[in-house]
Amino acid sequence: MVTDVLQIDQILTVGGFLAVLVAALLLVQANRSKLSGRMAKGRRMQIAEVTALGPDARAMLLAVDGDEFLVVTTKRQAPVVTALPKGAAKPEIVKVAA
Repeated sequence: MVTDVLQIDQILTVGGFLAVLVAALLLVQANRSKLSGRMAKGRRMQIAEVTALGPDARAMLLAVDGDEFLVVTTKRQAPVVTALPKGAAKPEIVKVAA
């Protein structure tokens, strides 16, 4: 007596499920900016930017209720939080022709 381990209806069900997952992935990737704005709405705290200062140190710009803070973290020390002035002028980046 020979029995099939996988039947055609099982293969079609798994294939259809995978096709729906791939379609959902493509839809989310295409609308990433719209979705992130909707998900962040109503949040009071948001990380604006993160940059690595070294192998074990990071600097983060944190926005809380319209105020900005600079947070510097390292692995073995407590984070340092500095409030940034509200009306601080942003430096201009000058492009030099080579």
